[in-house]
Amino acid sequence: MEEKLIDCPHCGGNACYEQQVSEEVKTNFCFGCGFTSSTVMTEGSKPVADTLETSPELYKDLMFIDENKQVWFPATVTLPEKGMVFLDGTSKDSWQWAAVNAIEITEEEKSKYPEGQTHKMDMKNAKRFEKKDFMEALDAIKFFDVLVAEQE
Repeated sequence: MEEKLIDCPHCGGNACYEQQVSEEVKTNFCFGCGFTSSTVMTEGSKPVADTLETSPELYKDLMFIDENKQVWFPATVTLPEKGMVFLDGTSKDSWQWAAVNAIEITEEEKSKYPEGQTHKMDMKNAKRFEKKDFMEALDAIKFFDVLVAEQE
């Protein structure tokens, strides 16, 4: 399917990755601002209602609707054996990105986790990044190393 970079309707940057995943659906993921959407995420749609029902208040507060009525939410990126990037804050005026690395679960801890899970997120050592530094947060969990490995 087709992939390209577009100008982000949320931040205006040129690092918004658009991917045609089916004939009807395109997804968008902006590496500049960290917001994501798709053509099924339109104002008043069931996917948006479902997202609103399960999202933390901060994600709801930061939701953005573009000129095409497409709804954008902050992304949460989870790479089970690498780490996670997510929003951390108390209000739409006071937040930043957080990045945590995945660490191996010890033998003593294995009984506390689902069978087969080998890593957990190291929440005690979270690193914080400013709103404009989403790419740096992704880099902190080695997100781009995964992309490079997949292309090799």
